[in-house]
Amino acid sequence: MTPLPTLRQLQFFAALARRRSFSKAAEDCLVSQSTLSSAVKELEGLVGRPLVDRTSRAFGLTPAGEEVAARS
Repeated sequence: MTPLPTLRQLQFFAALARRRSFSKAAEDCLVSQSTLSSAVKELEGLVGRPLVDRTSRAFGLTPAGEEVAARS
């Protein structure tokens, strides 16, 4: 049985997609930036694809991230 994302992971990712900033999304969710980042990383593991482009300083969602953001 494939594990499903938790509501918390989806809430964190939705805040990240909306705010386009890890620090601002963490602030909105009342958690630390590292907690939010870890939850998003776990969500990426469940989805099996990267959702956030972490290769540059500019924030960006991957195509898979855009799809998950639209659904969340």
